[in-house]
Amino acid sequence: MENLRQVFINNLKHFRKERNIRQLDLALEIGKNSNYINSIENGKYFPSPETIEQIAAFLQIEPMQLLIVMDVKKISFRINQKNMRMNLAKNYIIA
Repeated sequence: MENLRQVFINNLKHFRKERNIRQLDLALEIGKNSNYINSIENGKYFPSPETIEQIAAFLQIEPMQLLIVMDVKKISFRINQKNMRMNLAKNYIIA
């Protein structure tokens, strides 16, 4: 299981890159120096709750989205499994 710091780092990188936002631009937007986001993404610093809220606002996401495990592969697999079970159940009931 990933620790909170690593989850935050992974999610920050994901959302920042998904939106094509440079570390420098994010840092300047939240009033931090140019190396701040790099230091967070490398695990040197962990931001305060207030800074997490600022980052989330700029990324246009909820702060909690930076703190929860988002394993797209596992989620996709679970959805596919559920759909398969539903289809099997429908076929069994209909047949």
